[in-house]
Order: sequence, then structure tokens, then C-alpha cells
Amino acid sequence: MPDLSTLLMLVLMGAAFYFLLIRPQQKRAKKQQEMTNSLASGTRVMLSSGVFGTIRHLGERQAIIEIAPGIEMTVVKQAIVKTLTPEDDEFEYSDDQPAAADDEPLGSPFDSIEPSDFVDPKPSESRAADDDPTDQSSSHK
Repeated sequence: MPDLSTLLMLVLMGAAFYFLLIRPQQKRAKKQQEMTNSLASGTRVMLSSGVFGTIRHLGERQAIIEIAPGIEMTVVKQAIVKTLTPEDDEFEYSDDQPAAADDEPLGSPFDSIEPSDFVDPKPSESRAADDDPTDQSSSHK
């Protein structure tokens, strides 16, 4: 017959394991599931990567998040870890900021490059012969 103190110690260790590890994890999972089920379009959220955004569309498994005006990305709903309150947002984005008109051409950073901006170095004759892998005349040791 096992010693009563050993059996009591095993029961206490099992209870401690349950109350310190399993039960808190179950509570966190339940809270996360409730938050995921309460999501709606227009809600400000934070993703597990730390990216803030606004939910634009919700599906069964995925959500489309607008991370900046006009910039959207698709994420799995499990990536949403927190719904934000107005106090959580440090910066505000508004849609009334002036944007480039559709008929205005957007400037390209390559528009101002001139051919003279590029230098075409000519290798010296001695270096060109050394660097030529097809040259069979030089002896290799």
C-alpha cells in the first residue's frame, strides 16, 4: 500500500498544476474567443504583430484590416489580440486629409534621373585580362 504522504503530495501537485497552469490558460482562451466573436466592422484592433488597424470586412476565419487610409490586408481572426479603445490610439488618421487627385499624374522618383548620372567605368587592360574567365592563354597553377 502506497504511503499516505506520497499520495497526498501527488494530489496536491496535481491540484497546483491545474490551478496555476491549466485553469488560467482556459480563462485566457475563453476571453479571446469571446473577443473574437464580438468583432464587428469599424472596430479598431491590434494584431499579434503589433499592427493597429480598423476592421473593414469579417469572414468566418479571416478579416480584412485597414492599417492606413486605403491600405488593407487580410489576416486570420486569431491574429486579432485586442480591441482598442480611443485611449489606446496614440495617433489619429482621418480620411479628410488632402489626397492626390486621380487625374494628377503621380511623380516617379525615376523621372529626374539623367543618363549622365550613371558612370560606365572602363576596366584597365591588365585587369580585364586577369578577370576574363574565358581566357585560356594564361596558365593557372
